Amino acid sequence: MTMPRGGFTDVGLHTGGTPRATSWDLVQQTLLAVLQQSGVCSADQQPDAILALALAHLDLWLLSQQLQLLRPETATADMLNVCMSMLDSAARKAAALAMDGHNVSSFEAQLQIAAQRIQVATAERAVQEGNQYMLPASSSDQGPGRSGMSGTWRLPSGVVPAAAVPEALATGRHAAVANATAALGALPVTTTGSTDTGAAATAGLGHKLQQLQGLLQALNQHSGDVAAQHAISSVEEVMFGCAVAGFDNASSRLQSAADAEALMQLIALYRNMVSMYRQSTAAAATMKIEVRSREALLTWVAYCMMFELAKSQEPLVRSYNVALSWRDPQYFVLCDKTAVEATLSVSSYLYEHSSPSRHQLFSMSDSGKGTAAFAVQFVAQDSRLSGILRQHQLDMDLSVEKHDAEVQRKKQLFAQLTAEASELTSQISTLRGQLRPLEAEQADLNRQASSLSRRLWELRFAVNADKLVEKELLEPQYALVQSQKSAVDKKVSPLQSRKNTLESKLADVNRQLQAAREAPASVIQPLPKNTQNAHQWVFWLHKPTVLSSLADISLLAQQLLLPTPCSSDVQSAIQVTDMVTSIVQHYNTHQVSRYHRPVQLFTGSQGLVKPFARAGVPGPSTIGPRYVDQITSKEQGVWYPDDLLPVMTWNGACTAADNSNGFPPTFNPFAAIDTTITADSFTERLPAQHASLQWTMLQLGSRAATPLDRGNLGIARQDQKPCWMSKPGYLAFTSMRAYPLMQLRQLCIALREQHLPWGHPAVVALVKQTVYQLGDLIWTNDSSTSSSSTGSMQLLWRRHWEAEGQELHALSYELQLLAEKLADAPREHDAVLLLGQLAAYLADWHSGCKEAARQFAAMTSKAAEQLGKQLQQARAHNQDGIARQLQAKQSKARALSLLCYGAGPLDASDVAHMLQLMVLVKHGDLLLADTALADELQQLRVQCHWVMVKRLPAVLAVLQQGSGISRRHAVEGPAGLAGSPLMTAAVAAVLQWTPPELQWVQLTTAAGHAWAGFHAEGSDGHLYSLNILDGTVLLDGVPPSRLPSDILQHPVYHCCFGSSNFDVGFTATGMYKTLRAIDGCYYSFYWAAASSTSQHGSTGSGRELVILETERDTGEQLQLLDVGVDGACGAWGRELPLRLRQLHSHWLNRQHKVIVLRPKHFQQHSVSFLIRYGVSDRIGGQSPPAAASSASAEPPVQATALWCWRVPHHLTSEHWLSLLSNYAHQLQTQPMVLADSSEHLRILGKFEDAAYIHVYASDKALSAPSAGSAEAQGAHVAARSVSTNLVTVPELLFELPRFGLEFELRGGCLLSKAHSGYCLSKYQQLVGQVPPRDSAGPVCAPAGAEMEGNSGSTSSSGGSSISSAVHYTLPGFRQYLVLEPVQEGSSDAPRPADGYGSKMVLVPAGQVVQTGSSSSGGIPWAGTASVAAPKHASATLLVHKYAVHPRFGHLRASDVLPRLQLAALYAATSSLMPEPGSMMTGAQTAVQLIRQSWVNRPLSPEEVQHLETAAACAGHLAPALRLLVVELQGSASQLQHLYDLAGAGGEDSGTTSSSKSVVIKPEAAVEYRLQAMKVLPGGWPLHRKLRLSSDVEVQVMGASSTAAASSMPAWKRLGQFHAIDASVPRCPVSPAYVEECEARLRNLVTATHTRSALKRSHSWLGLKRRQPDNSKCGSGGISMPEYPLTPNKSSSTPLESMMHAELQQSWEAHHSTSTPTAIAPIAATVISSMQVNVSKKRQEIQGYLAHHISYTSQAAGAPAAAFRLLQLSSSVASASLLDLMCCAWQPHMLPELNPFLSGSACSRLHEGVLVWLQLCVLEDKLARLGQHVRAGAAAASLLVQELLVYR
Repeated sequence: MTMPRGGFTDVGLHTGGTPRATSWDLVQQTLLAVLQQSGVCSADQQPDAILALALAHLDLWLLSQQLQLLRPETATADMLNVCMSMLDSAARKAAALAMDGHNVSSFEAQLQIAAQRIQVATAERAVQEGNQYMLPASSSDQGPGRSGMSGTWRLPSGVVPAAAVPEALATGRHAAVANATAALGALPVTTTGSTDTGAAATAGLGHKLQQLQGLLQALNQHSGDVAAQHAISSVEEVMFGCAVAGFDNASSRLQSAADAEALMQLIALYRNMVSMYRQSTAAAATMKIEVRSREALLTWVAYCMMFELAKSQEPLVRSYNVALSWRDPQYFVLCDKTAVEATLSVSSYLYEHSSPSRHQLFSMSDSGKGTAAFAVQFVAQDSRLSGILRQHQLDMDLSVEKHDAEVQRKKQLFAQLTAEASELTSQISTLRGQLRPLEAEQADLNRQASSLSRRLWELRFAVNADKLVEKELLEPQYALVQSQKSAVDKKVSPLQSRKNTLESKLADVNRQLQAAREAPASVIQPLPKNTQNAHQWVFWLHKPTVLSSLADISLLAQQLLLPTPCSSDVQSAIQVTDMVTSIVQHYNTHQVSRYHRPVQLFTGSQGLVKPFARAGVPGPSTIGPRYVDQITSKEQGVWYPDDLLPVMTWNGACTAADNSNGFPPTFNPFAAIDTTITADSFTERLPAQHASLQWTMLQLGSRAATPLDRGNLGIARQDQKPCWMSKPGYLAFTSMRAYPLMQLRQLCIALREQHLPWGHPAVVALVKQTVYQLGDLIWTNDSSTSSSSTGSMQLLWRRHWEAEGQELHALSYELQLLAEKLADAPREHDAVLLLGQLAAYLADWHSGCKEAARQFAAMTSKAAEQLGKQLQQARAHNQDGIARQLQAKQSKARALSLLCYGAGPLDASDVAHMLQLMVLVKHGDLLLADTALADELQQLRVQCHWVMVKRLPAVLAVLQQGSGISRRHAVEGPAGLAGSPLMTAAVAAVLQWTPPELQWVQLTTAAGHAWAGFHAEGSDGHLYSLNILDGTVLLDGVPPSRLPSDILQHPVYHCCFGSSNFDVGFTATGMYKTLRAIDGCYYSFYWAAASSTSQHGSTGSGRELVILETERDTGEQLQLLDVGVDGACGAWGRELPLRLRQLHSHWLNRQHKVIVLRPKHFQQHSVSFLIRYGVSDRIGGQSPPAAASSASAEPPVQATALWCWRVPHHLTSEHWLSLLSNYAHQLQTQPMVLADSSEHLRILGKFEDAAYIHVYASDKALSAPSAGSAEAQGAHVAARSVSTNLVTVPELLFELPRFGLEFELRGGCLLSKAHSGYCLSKYQQLVGQVPPRDSAGPVCAPAGAEMEGNSGSTSSSGGSSISSAVHYTLPGFRQYLVLEPVQEGSSDAPRPADGYGSKMVLVPAGQVVQTGSSSSGGIPWAGTASVAAPKHASATLLVHKYAVHPRFGHLRASDVLPRLQLAALYAATSSLMPEPGSMMTGAQTAVQLIRQSWVNRPLSPEEVQHLETAAACAGHLAPALRLLVVELQGSASQLQHLYDLAGAGGEDSGTTSSSKSVVIKPEAAVEYRLQAMKVLPGGWPLHRKLRLSSDVEVQVMGASSTAAASSMPAWKRLGQFHAIDASVPRCPVSPAYVEECEARLRNLVTATHTRSALKRSHSWLGLKRRQPDNSKCGSGGISMPEYPLTPNKSSSTPLESMMHAELQQSWEAHHSTSTPTAIAPIAATVISSMQVNVSKKRQEIQGYLAHHISYTSQAAGAPAAAFRLLQLSSSVASASLLDLMCCAWQPHMLPELNPFLSGSACSRLHEGVLVWLQLCVLEDKLARLGQHVRAGAAAASLLVQELLVYR
């Protein structure tokens, strides 16, 4: 198939594809060639000029068509970019025409109209969006009788749950067994272990897999870490055991395809269970890499099983290699011998099935070549697949035949119609020949008749004789002609009618002919025509289940070697993006064609490995010739997918386990990855505080891959030694894993020299990684046989390690020595955490290590016993705090002892000790105030659980050997046989009165499945229960002094109490009560029957958990309310705000009818909110009489109003009863209310999610429920329909707790409590519509100007006024609040300050996200930018404050981070349309803001994020932005090394994102260079606000690109224009005017001696020394106090004398200045009139500057016209107010803004700019004076101070 290229050069026959359109450049050149060579143009016409005019008018026409679509609702950023791009294109072409001498005045006028239409649509959109966010009018604006508060409000309501009583206790043996079964928490176990006997042991592997599936599904219903660990360990036990036994062993072999499917399902369940465990808090207690390694190993074991099954069922598989490499398991980190031996078995199997001469099967490392060859061979040998292929070939042949028959039919029809058309054409030609002379004669007669008729008409009134004679002669002639004409018409008419009939028939025949000529619909075949290609297709579509499973497990096993989470480098390496066609979809779609439907349809299927093709299927219309007469063979018009070769694609296993790995959608797990990356991904990460030592953990495995200088790195990096490690210890630490073959010896040396702190987390991780990681694998031949092919797989670094005198013996010896040394050093027992597990691990290889492990276990157990004696003494002396610490240390020692049994052989004494330790660890769980110690104990308990679940088969085997344990149903069954002393001793460790002999029975289900729980009925009549996995012991179904498992695992308990447990007693009423007070409170727990209002707390069995808190001193009782699994708080609190439901615990007191909201943890008693229900009105209201007890209280049956008050922060530590009684007057008097409708809440909702906004109403606005309300009548109503009066609230408090903001509605004004003196502006969008001023031209008013009169809609008819008056910024961004100052004064109703106030904008701090804009549905539109904020209620969010400049209207940030976020916002909202206030686009503003953000410190991650966002959002609009971002990041990171040294130190201790190397992207530099080098028509360079300085260009790109910018246009260089000089008059305001006004203001204050005082101050502040003036009077005779510091002249030093002299001068200068005492009476009048005059002068000079700085006269010639055109499209800069201000100190900007100004004109304008700025300063000063005057006497001193200040 050849694809068309498109364009004029495309020739030849194409069999598929769609031709591309011809390029526009080629079209233009073609048009120019036509004009030049076809003779269209005359001699005086220029073809190129004509084409330029035509193209310019074409652009203008296209622009006009585009503007027809531009309306306010469609004026999005994309639409504006299109319109502005088209405007720019048209303007540039017109400017080029102007420079060529064309008159473009009409063109300029049309472009001005177009630009105005764009401005009008944008302004209307901004105004309409601004109208959407206007605060309601205040009460004073609404008139009498109307409130300033828009909206209706009501109190939340709810149904308080009824009091629950403990459920009745069942008695008897069956009840005890049932309670024990529920509370024991036993887990099911399988009978598939290696220790099983009987039928279970002889069952096939398929049966074991089904059992494991059932076990995992059952354990998935249990919560807690033990269930997950047990599930994971059970699967690994079976799978690793099969690998150790050998894959050719009968017990390790799969038998059928059903077994293969069961194995794949089991792996999916297992991986999901592992993923859930990784996400739990318990995962922190284990090595993450070990869990990952075991997951990968299990999958590799499954692969070997599947390959062995495929070999047995499909012999062809034996001719191919395995897909996996036998060397790759070297990265695994495994902590037991079984797993290590399973790995060696896997590697051995892979080695034996790998041969260099064979291809790999289902591997993508060879691009699938081996799999393709296998597919061809397999289908050729397989009868089923060959039969399918033959059937398809027959069906495809039939389709071809039927298609060809249709072609032949159409060919015949085409021939017939062609002959018929030819015959008709011949007849028509004959008729035309007959008609031709007749029509000529008819035309001649018509001319004669017409001529005679005209002449007779002229002679109709003739009286002349000659004319009468002529008339008589003509009349017969005319009659004769008419008769002849009639005769000819009779001949022509039938011939013409016949011709018309034939022509109509010919047209019909031609239409039929055209349809007949069209080729029939093409045929797309489902399979390739080539046999080998078809074999590949059929294989992938119909491969056997076993091979499908083998393919899936092959890619899954390889995937588990990839680093997770996947980094960007790995993603780019493994990503596959060129897959186009799904083989299965194509096959299933095209089996049926329009010509043939097969009798039997085959459905192709695919597994996890999906076959795809890189090529696409052509369109049906592009297949074959277009016409039947071009078809010469049957194959034409038929397409076979021979080009679609199947390629394996992989999307992952499509399970939850792969969701967080970060893999691309389609990837190649066999892609080449750097071995260093793979090795690092299988290296355990050190704790964050020790990350500087992470490099010591990495080992590449082989000697060749290890750097030669690795052993010297520790010596070279001694400056990075942490303080907790000695120098010898640091060198031992860094050299431990330096070289693979030396690491065991280094470990032995470290154990001997004792320089390492063995209990330190970093040392523990290092040693475990050293010992557990497998390292390089080696195949060794067995010397005992003569065959060279017999051998075994070994670990290279452990080869011969068990020989006498080698590393293993040395390790055993050193561990035993250490055990003896540590036995008498209890303070160093933390080392047992590592050394005990290390000895247990090595015990499987050396018996001496077992002895060392037992020594470690014995010493820690002994230490625990010694602590037990101290614990008894502490409890005897009521020292609860000391007792808890001792009990925690005791529990830790026992846990360390249990960890010493993690591996190695077990005997009866070991199992007995393990059970006792687990029971004691379980029942030593207690509440600790030390959170760090509590977390440590929790992690130790998790590790103990791992030990028990991994050793469960061995423990059960020991228990079953000679103990006579029977199995029975959990509730009923025969009595047990001989008792087990091991379990009896374990129970006796907790219950000392346990009978010496107990008959233990293992729990089983009704189906006979065993559980890891045991019951025994003692001779004392009690039922004893034991869970051997977690150590739970029950007495008659109740834990002794502990809460049962069903309570501990309940969500209500876990929410507030976590993993804490208590010493409790069990009462006769079925209630668990704590034996000791905890922080002054006792806690009670019991089960009660679930009620309708507490369904969320139900366990699903009709019970709910009730938790009570009783205060020891007051006896007050609180009940913990259940929030439910979804956190909705059920019927009692679903109307409460989200934060109150999710962030607090809710405690109900029925006596006082109050709900106390506290932090979630039960020990935190600070009160955040108080809720009262069933009261008259408020906190001080009276409650109905309380019942005698909470248990017998009458339950409320109806919804009631909830009065919720927020507790002030300084009162949160007070008791809730004290708050109700003593501090009621200090509590917030405004209860929380809910909004039925509120404009204020809607406005605030654009800043914060309304679900997180709290609203409080003044209590005087909410009256008590009326007498006729539902509450007073006692009627039963729903929770949301409670009858509280809907009232319009005049005063509200809006709280945004996540941001820490509050707004109080007072007098119709929302005052900010966080920003004193500010309130919310009426207009909450930065849109301003100001009245027109006398300032013409592009200089615009500020964007922060007050919006006036924009409540009505604007129309396009008033376009000029709208576009010139509306000013906006950040279009499309709404997530902010606008604050303005409150008017000063003592008015009860605060109002915003008049005039230009210093407004403030609040924006959430966070990542800026660019979203799509929508133009449908009218206003409001979806925003184009937003700030991403966390969705959870507990988030603490920050706010960035931006000040709106009161005169220029731009946003100002006070720090780098908010400034960079503002730059990101401008970039995200940017378009090519400049904002009217700044005359800059958003991208240009972002460039300006980034230029202002240079720092000499590393950027924070947030700052880097904002920079990257700005570059990504607007880099295409302003290429300089990307380069500026790179320059800022590079310059900020230059001192990164200093901050690294000041931090934690080390390579990985960088604390900021700017530490990464910043590399400029080549495309960004090229794009900027191209833009900078491009010269606009007229010689103008790149827009000045899009250019970088030459220094920055050199810094970023290495060279400057400003040559074009600095060059002067030719027309200016040659003087081919008229400079503007005389038309620019001098400044209309005299420079002395400002000084005169300031002098008048100073004269308003009566101040004497000010000048002399000023002279004195200048004298003592000057460099010239003065002698002290000893006079006692000032210059005006004012008495001066004496200098109080008299120096001691006898002993003073010269320095002291000089200091006293200066101080005395300062004293005299201060006291010689008189204090102003009076202000002129006319001050107010003078200030008011001067303010008006100065404003007029400022407006006058601003109009003068605006007009002349943008004025270009017609006399300036063509360059001026081009300049004006380019200004319309913003290609060149237009002046704004900020630009005028910059011209004050950068006068060279004036000729840049208007290149036609002369030097003298620029000087006059520069003088005007200076005067304008002085007037602006004076105007602001007069505004302040006016405020002071209006304030009266309170601001008199400020008024005087302001009047005396002058320049």
